[in-house]
Amino acid sequence: MFFLFFAVGIALAMFAGSLALMEYGRRMGLRRLAEEGNAAMAGLNAVEGAVFALMGLLLAFALSGALQRFDERRTLILREASEITTAYDRLGMLDEPAKSELRSKLKTYLSERLKLFELPIGFSIIEDASLYDSDQKRKIAELKAQVWDGAAAACARMPTTAPCTLVLPALNAAFHAAQERAGANDRHPPRIIYVMLFALGLGGSLLGGFGMGAAKRRSFVHMVTFAASVSIALYIITDIEFPRQGLITVAYFDKYLEQALSSMK
Repeated sequence: MFFLFFAVGIALAMFAGSLALMEYGRRMGLRRLAEEGNAAMAGLNAVEGAVFALMGLLLAFALSGALQRFDERRTLILREASEITTAYDRLGMLDEPAKSELRSKLKTYLSERLKLFELPIGFSIIEDASLYDSDQKRKIAELKAQVWDGAAAACARMPTTAPCTLVLPALNAAFHAAQERAGANDRHPPRIIYVMLFALGLGGSLLGGFGMGAAKRRSFVHMVTFAASVSIALYIITDIEFPRQGLITVAYFDKYLEQALSSMK
């Protein structure tokens, strides 16, 4: 919830700042026109065009990168579901009672993994990262160690190493997929990118307002549309970068992990 307030607050700050700077820029433009006439606006279009082009380019790249990372996180959920299902099936190659015990623990491991994302998730502005429940993460790490150690011990007792050449790599792939998901969730663009987006949005508002001075009268439609467009784009980029906390989430892809859990009989 804190993240949602933070993201919305940033967007509202951009909206209010953009409107304020456009009005300030318009008044600057009016004063300049009153002092120097129409010649005051000569040659300014090139500067405005360069700033707006840079802002549009940065917004496009930021949104494209955010969508790419969002899609990657969904793909990793599918991969983990596939890998853990494979690992569960290959544990059936071990002898009893290790087979039943390890399958039960792997099922519990997946259940706790799902619960990790259902628990409240914090957000750190300083670290620019999501904060997951530490006790739940510790429980998952213990289950992971128990499954791996149990499988390694069971393999040592097997009369042949053939099954273990399939079981252990499958478990390793399942655990590695979970680790990749954790890394993907914390992968974000450098903070300076957000600062540049915010600064360019405000700078573009100031220049846009200055150009409106030539029209004498303010156009609320243009001012609100521009401020809202930049603010919404900034919010969407921020929201997509943290797809477990905002309004745009990957939570619906957890159904594939739930299906994998239900198939473990």
